[in-house]
Amino acid sequence: MPDRNETVALADGSMDVFITRPEGDGPFPEVVQLMDGLGMRDELHGHARRVASWGYCVVSPDLFYRQGLKGPLNFGDPDSRDKIMAAIGRLTAQMAKADVEAALALVEGDPAVQGGKIGLHGYCMGGKLTLELAQAMGDKVACGASIHPGGLSTDAPNSPHRHLDQVSAELYFGIADQDAMATPEQMADLEKALEAAGVTYQLEWHPGALHGFMMPSRAELYNEQAAETVWKRMEDLFARCLK
Repeated sequence: MPDRNETVALADGSMDVFITRPEGDGPFPEVVQLMDGLGMRDELHGHARRVASWGYCVVSPDLFYRQGLKGPLNFGDPDSRDKIMAAIGRLTAQMAKADVEAALALVEGDPAVQGGKIGLHGYCMGGKLTLELAQAMGDKVACGASIHPGGLSTDAPNSPHRHLDQVSAELYFGIADQDAMATPEQMADLEKALEAAGVTYQLEWHPGALHGFMMPSRAELYNEQAAETVWKRMEDLFARCLK
């Protein structure tokens, strides 16, 4: 499977982008992978390759380039954790939109890439960005999978659940039922907002799962049953919306 690493110069610095797709002529629909707070790393490259194996060109931008943080980052170290949380706090949806558009431009014109509507999938902060970019990018986004996300429904005026009027994507939410960042009350508010906005979605609770359940490198969090269910949900979602 062809992999490549690119660097694109942007107004706020140089952003690394990992790109992978199957062998062959395609054309392969585009999927953007949105990283978690531990940064771009080999584990996420592997996740991108798994999605690509289904028949997609997967583009994974390193969204922490503005802060100069390089994955893998260690959330267990207090100093590193403070830097991670600061980077997450500074990354706005509009910044991420510009980053994603720049990453997609790297494959624009490639005859093996289909172009047109895209899919999104993201973990943790990337799960939040999945919903925010479905709003910010409107009908460019055909579908999105938000996996063990945080911050989807809060009291803040800019909470993603308050801004859904431009969402036309079909969405999947994979929620750990032991995740303090996605409580039943918060998810109930999210579902009410999605339904009011007429968004097509599935919100699935994964029993016994913890925040981070998709990451095998974090043995204390990984939940194979929940993770494999999510992989199947994503494969079906992308096939339904992008092929």
